[in-house]
Parts: sequence; structure tokens; C-alpha cells
Amino acid sequence: MPSAPVYSFRFRLLAGLVIVAAVGLFTLAYLSFQEGSEDPILQSGEADEFVDELIPARSASVVQQQTVGIDLIPTWTGVLVVDGTEIPQDQLQVTPELGLIQFTPNEGQAVEQLRAGTNTVDAIVWPRSESRETAARTISWTFEVV
Repeated sequence: MPSAPVYSFRFRLLAGLVIVAAVGLFTLAYLSFQEGSEDPILQSGEADEFVDELIPARSASVVQQQTVGIDLIPTWTGVLVVDGTEIPQDQLQVTPELGLIQFTPNEGQAVEQLRAGTNTVDAIVWPRSESRETAARTISWTFEVV
């Protein structure tokens, strides 16, 4: 006596379509994320030679305790100025081997929280082989705190 199939043809067809749709959606989401990660202003100028990423991205919407920073190539360094306040070196989280300079607002810090609305970060950056006084460049961007 032949045994009945465990799953019907319709079930297998529907399961296959769901899997194909899921893979398609994941691919679309991945591509959208990748396309949105490039800052057109950085990619169109000299800054694309030494800046990998702005944190948060230009025009992003973030919370008041959001970490801010810049990801540079490892041969560059710098400081951050958040809404006009230069962050002291001892309050920056610096990972020199990655070129990452970050600051997280917190109680007792130079900036305790980001203000609601538009915020500006200026990253004053320069090659490690030179001094801030002679080779500094400023990268500025804004984002919204909700």
C-alpha cells in the first residue's frame, strides 16, 4: 500500500514561494542599506581619501545619548566638537588602529546629552605624521535628535 505524501503539493509550492520571497526581501534590504551608507558629500570631495564614515550619518534621526564620531583611515587622527563644545581628549573613545574617534554624551561629560532638534558635529582631523596646527581639516555634519 503506497503511503500518502507527508506534505501536499500546494503546501510545498507555498513554502517554496515564501522562501523565495524572503530571500528577495533580505537581498533588497541589504542593497538598500549599502546604497544609503555612502555620504554623497564625502564621496564627492577630498574627504573621501581619509574619511570612511560619519557617526551618525548626515541627516540621521537619533536619540539624545547617541554616540557621535568619525571613522578615519588609521593614519589620521582628530578631535570632535559637538554643538560648539570641543570634547576633551580624555572623554573621547579613540581606537587608533582603526582610525575611530567617538564620544558618547553622559552625565559629567563635556556634553551630557544631545539637544532636541538639529545638532552639529565638527571633526577636526589631520594626518598623524603632521600637527593639528599645520594640517587640520574640518568635516562638519548635522543630524536630528528626536
